[in-house]
Amino acid sequence: AGSKGLVIGARHRSACVAMSQRLFFGNLDPSVTKEDLEDKCSKYGTVVDVWVARNPPGFAFVTYDDERDADDAVDALNNQDLGGSRVRVERARNPGGGAA
Repeated sequence: AGSKGLVIGARHRSACVAMSQRLFFGNLDPSVTKEDLEDKCSKYGTVVDVWVARNPPGFAFVTYDDERDADDAVDALNNQDLGGSRVRVERARNPGGGAA
């Protein structure tokens, strides 16, 4: 029974890490492309996924390989101008994909 608890704990921990590596970009100008975001975000670390909403537009999710890189990106990009709009960048609340 003790080892089962450890496995469950490890699964829970990795779900939390995955969530913390995924960032939400709000107030995104509709002209900003996936490539634009990838270029901007890759300055802070390895980007493993970028998903840009198109219907409705105005937000995106960027996933980093490393939690610390995600933190650096939040610190650097939140409230900055991107494509003509001041974007809001924060850790995503849902660890799933863009369609969640």
